[in-house]
Amino acid sequence: MKEKWKVIVIITLFLIAFVLFKVDQKLNGKETGYKFNAETDEEVNVDTLEVHKEVGLYTIEDPEYWIERIVQSDLLLMNSSEIKDYNKDNFHQLDYLVDIENHKDTIEKTQLEEIIKMVSKKPAELRFDSQGNVMDEGYFNGLMKNLNLESIPHKVSMKYGVTVNRTVLRTFPTYEPSYKKEGNIEFDRFMETAIYPWEPLAIYIESADGEWYFGRIYNYLGWIPKKDVAIGDKENIFYYVNWEPFLVVIDRQVNLDGVVLDMGVRIPLIGEDEEGYKVLMPIRSEEGKFEVLEKKLPTSKSFYKGYLPYTKANIIKQGFKFLGEEYGWGGMNNTRDCSALIMDIHRTFGIKLPRNSIEQGMDSLGKVYDKGNFPPASVLYMPGHIMLYLGEDEGIGYILHQVAGYYEESGEGLKYVEAMKTIVTPITIKTSTGKTYLENIVICKEFVKK
Repeated sequence: MKEKWKVIVIITLFLIAFVLFKVDQKLNGKETGYKFNAETDEEVNVDTLEVHKEVGLYTIEDPEYWIERIVQSDLLLMNSSEIKDYNKDNFHQLDYLVDIENHKDTIEKTQLEEIIKMVSKKPAELRFDSQGNVMDEGYFNGLMKNLNLESIPHKVSMKYGVTVNRTVLRTFPTYEPSYKKEGNIEFDRFMETAIYPWEPLAIYIESADGEWYFGRIYNYLGWIPKKDVAIGDKENIFYYVNWEPFLVVIDRQVNLDGVVLDMGVRIPLIGEDEEGYKVLMPIRSEEGKFEVLEKKLPTSKSFYKGYLPYTKANIIKQGFKFLGEEYGWGGMNNTRDCSALIMDIHRTFGIKLPRNSIEQGMDSLGKVYDKGNFPPASVLYMPGHIMLYLGEDEGIGYILHQVAGYYEESGEGLKYVEAMKTIVTPITIKTSTGKTYLENIVICKEFVKK
């Protein structure tokens, strides 16, 4: 009998604890996940950066929540032929997008010097190195000497290469970081962009120390570590770069035998069976030459044969694969920043976008929409930031974006909220001026042929 009463008491205590827990959730607006209060700007609760809104089985941090709201979410925005034409037109319109395959094979000394000096110029503001030391005149003089400008011949014959690893493209030929504020290690101002494997390059010169190439990918210029580049014949390189059939990485990131493959990387496919795929990966010989190596990949949802269909549903699905990813200025930390997020999403469809947010938002071809008429899966640009628009809920627009931080109202005025990752927020979050993101938006665009 005593044992029976013990069981009854335990069950009763458990039920009381459960009821108290649910009451506490209701009082704090946290029943079943996190409630998202969007009645006013001041009451928006984004402190945890993991806010949810309960709707059926989905939350605002689920892609299906937004996809289900889109009429004809699987309608093709452009087919493969139209995407090729879009890329061609974008390259024709924007002179900073360069078709490496048809790049001129020579360049004059004066022109190359001008290009290098435009990229590798001493910053006007004070900078600090990794040890907290000021980067003084002597330090920058050393960097300028390593540019190797004196050795440039009157006419430079181009070399061509392909990246064999996830690597970096930097302002100067050095790994030493450069910070605007001492200890502000999240923002290395010498970091221009990450470059992924199988990226073709035009190479102009080597640094004086022989460790770096000054080169160009289709949308950026800078200094690339020599060890991550394999030099080859241009025709042979593009024979493999343009290989069909091919796989595309559609996951956030895949590690293949130590080689990091980011979303959008295209890999030559030479065979497949019930066990998986046979692909070709670029490698660098001991002499620095381009070679290919056959690799086996298991069948995986991380890869797609060919490019993904360019639909709103797929744009949102691809975007949400980055949710929670750490912020990476210029591609630091093996992650990405706001414009790389947008670029990598669209790489899975075969669309080649510019690298920087202003170029994507203001310069790229596309269909432009008025404020207040933003379609889901479009991109929104405001000075210094670009975002993926998801849609509206209860009259409030929501965005998915890679962001360092933002501001919100508090009892003591504006409060900075550090994010440093990919998050979903309402478009009513604020900038340091007190204006909402919505107020700062200057353009909404879909990357489609006009």
